[in-house]
Amino acid sequence: MYSQIKLVTLTLAIFGLCLSQPVLAEDYSCASIDWNPLILERFTGIDEACQDVVVRNGKKFAHFEVKLVRASVDGNVTVVMRMRDGSDVEGTFFAPKDFQVLSNSGKTTFHMNELSPGDILDVYIPQSRIDSDALGEGAA
Repeated sequence: MYSQIKLVTLTLAIFGLCLSQPVLAEDYSCASIDWNPLILERFTGIDEACQDVVVRNGKKFAHFEVKLVRASVDGNVTVVMRMRDGSDVEGTFFAPKDFQVLSNSGKTTFHMNELSPGDILDVYIPQSRIDSDALGEGAA
């Protein structure tokens, strides 16, 4: 009888801890990002285009859904970003030659001009690149 009481008490304690985990869990939402003012200035609306934050290999990534409009050989890329409210915003950015996209199968490196207009991309940007401490003084 005494061992059954111990078992029930232990079970309730474990159950209580499981229920409390969401309260203790780290925030993995776009609202948790401390956006760098320079990033917000360069990419108007990027904070509203962030769909969610995912964790891969212990690192946080901001997830964006974009549709390719056009990509040039020089690296300039025009995309339509899907906003969280369902609207779309067009923007142009420079994609370096080593631009990488994380996919379910792992990292894929490619040139943006290898894609076709209308292609939908799930883009994951390391949170460390867009947080307020992401760009040092004098960064362009």
